[in-house]
Amino acid sequence: MDISTLAEALDTFVPEIMEHCGTPGLSIAVGAGTEVALARAYGVADLATGRPMTVGTVGPTGSDCKPYTGVAALQLVERGVIGLDDSIEPYVPVVNPHGQRPITLRDLLTHRSGLGTGMGNFDRVPPPPLGEHLRRVLEAGRSDAYGGTMVPFWAGPVGAAYQYSNVGMAVVGHLVELLNPDGVTFSEWMARHVFAPLGMGSTVFPRAQHPDFVPAELLARRSTGYATLPGMWLPLPALYPGDYPAGSALSTPADHARFVLAMLNGGSPILSQDLATQMITAQASGGTLAGPHPGLSVGLVFNVFGGEHPYIGHGGEYPWGWTHFTRGWTEDRVALVISANQLDLGDFGLSDRPGHAAARLVAEIVTAWVHGGDPRPRRTLAAGRSLLAGLLVGDRLTTRLGIASQPSAEDVARVAEGAVVSLPWDAEAFRQGVGQVRLSATPLVDNAMTVRRELPGHELALPARQLGVPGLVTQLQSGAGSQVAESAGAAGGAGSQVAGK
Repeated sequence: MDISTLAEALDTFVPEIMEHCGTPGLSIAVGAGTEVALARAYGVADLATGRPMTVGTVGPTGSDCKPYTGVAALQLVERGVIGLDDSIEPYVPVVNPHGQRPITLRDLLTHRSGLGTGMGNFDRVPPPPLGEHLRRVLEAGRSDAYGGTMVPFWAGPVGAAYQYSNVGMAVVGHLVELLNPDGVTFSEWMARHVFAPLGMGSTVFPRAQHPDFVPAELLARRSTGYATLPGMWLPLPALYPGDYPAGSALSTPADHARFVLAMLNGGSPILSQDLATQMITAQASGGTLAGPHPGLSVGLVFNVFGGEHPYIGHGGEYPWGWTHFTRGWTEDRVALVISANQLDLGDFGLSDRPGHAAARLVAEIVTAWVHGGDPRPRRTLAAGRSLLAGLLVGDRLTTRLGIASQPSAEDVARVAEGAVVSLPWDAEAFRQGVGQVRLSATPLVDNAMTVRRELPGHELALPARQLGVPGLVTQLQSGAGSQVAESAGAAGGAGSQVAGK
């Protein structure tokens, strides 16, 4: 895989993605093998001053730092201080009132302690020491989300189901602070035993992202975060999570990629191969024990995805201005990390969150490269967008209505010439697109294959979202995709090529 083709594709697509998503700045790192092979930054770190986003710009990881906390706890397991399946009650008096059995470290690392989902217990001032904070939270027994009225503090018995918990990860951090043999704070243990061995010189895991806890030089490199709505970029006041082992780290994508590569390559120099392998291997697969939905598995902290190119993933959001995205392909040994100084306030907590829209579109490009494809655009972006519009118009004028004859060349020319568009436009590409659609014995499958041939998946995602059109494209990306693969495979072997795009 030639990394230069990926760099060229990113340089072409990312500015368009950022404009589409309203993202001020984006920083990307790709690790391959054992090294960070590519680092890119686009846009601005601060809109008011125009300070550019650079590969050295520091950003909050949000929950993407939870794997750091997981590694720190596993380092104690490796040293024989605590076992993965030992009860945590002798150290932190956390007792699930629904019973069944005591909570173990493994339960916390797989989000199966029974603790419910919370927001992180944020405040406008830095939090107290971790032990004091957790004592208050556990005594109150109340979720912070909407004052405790949205979700229960205890969601169910230990081990009964996956329930993502920031408080649970804060308990893991407190165990690290209580039990580490150096007798140091959680933050200092992370610095000594995770960041320093990996050369992560731009990464800290402080109690709060505040001058009292972060070196001035590093804080000066932090981007300004923006809460966004259409046409709005709002630099909201600073907030600090009390559950800080669940989300208070600062890093760069290149530093974080070094961490992910260590996990993909056996854990050295921060963790044994056995424990690193467990971290990125499904501890529970399918059903309610697995992860956020029945099709997803969970390792130790990391989410685990299967397929021809299996990968691990996590992500993070820091209120209200930053998002962080991680994907690591376990067999390909490739890591992708994306940091953006944007958190969309239109996020309703769905899996395809607006806050991560830019990162997901960038991930489509890198995924195509990991899968062996050439991610560079086959046409200019204007031509690709116009051709897709033509394919959709052709569908609406013929196959959608069951009309066998195509519109005349004169009619198509009049549409192309009379179109009023606010995006760059290629009339010739539009005309070509209209002309490629025709009624056949299997119109949905045939036309979906045409779209796939003209615009591979990673290139289709951006114009499809921009056009906002349902129907053919939506069906192509979901149910029709399997029909395309099955029909093409039956027809003579093209199925693997189509399905693998």
